[in-house]
Amino acid sequence: MNITNKQIRARARYLLDENIFGKDWLKSVLMMIMMLAIDGAIGWGLSALASTLIVVPLVAVLAEVEGVTSLVLFLVTVIPHILVWLITLGISGVLSMALVSVHLDLVRGDGHLKIRRFFDGFKNFAENFILGFMTTFNIFLWSLLLIFPGIYVAYSYALVFYVKKDHPEYRWKDCLDESERLMEGNRWRLFKLQFSFIGWTLLSSLAFCGIGDLWLTPYINTSIAVFYDELKNFKDSNVVSFDPSNGPDAGPVVIDVKNHSASLFKNN
Repeated sequence: MNITNKQIRARARYLLDENIFGKDWLKSVLMMIMMLAIDGAIGWGLSALASTLIVVPLVAVLAEVEGVTSLVLFLVTVIPHILVWLITLGISGVLSMALVSVHLDLVRGDGHLKIRRFFDGFKNFAENFILGFMTTFNIFLWSLLLIFPGIYVAYSYALVFYVKKDHPEYRWKDCLDESERLMEGNRWRLFKLQFSFIGWTLLSSLAFCGIGDLWLTPYINTSIAVFYDELKNFKDSNVVSFDPSNGPDAGPVVIDVKNHSASLFKNN
């Protein structure tokens, strides 16, 4: 896969109308706000319920019981919040699937970005919930060993929601395995793509107190969707790519995957 980060970003900007105040870019910002609001509301709501309905009453009762150790009180306080955290892992998976559906459809020539596609992640709620939970939990377990195994596994599973989008019949383990297959030899490539946004990330954090992330994240998400689409075509058959300067209807270029020196983009 010889497509460069510059070409991927160019394609993403083209799809987002080359304008941070364009219709599609603003729609993506709106979906980011929706995702953060849903995620925050669920996380805060579950934490509040766990504290109000479980932790506070149990601690009050156990405090009156003789022989109850501080360890027991600690566990009563912590375990409900751990359960809440585990639930939010699954919810994050559902929301991630929602964003993937929108941006992958945009990359594949679906015209303009459609907000209603955001709710596609909720159609198979249980499956997307399990996928999100198992993906993050696996990464967490590997991270307990050392940070580098955790990072390696995180990049191995970076495309699980894109795989699920293309293969709704896949179980969570199938999605993890397919993502790992696609990312074989491409982890460093994805890292470099993400790192290429470091300048914009620092600018957003330092100059705009992080608010700029609402505009930057759609750019990154669209770029990763382009990355996945190109990578999938490369891995599954021959390489099919498009010149971003010619728009989404540009003709494909098909080359033999054995010809590693060939360019993915047409010569004008």
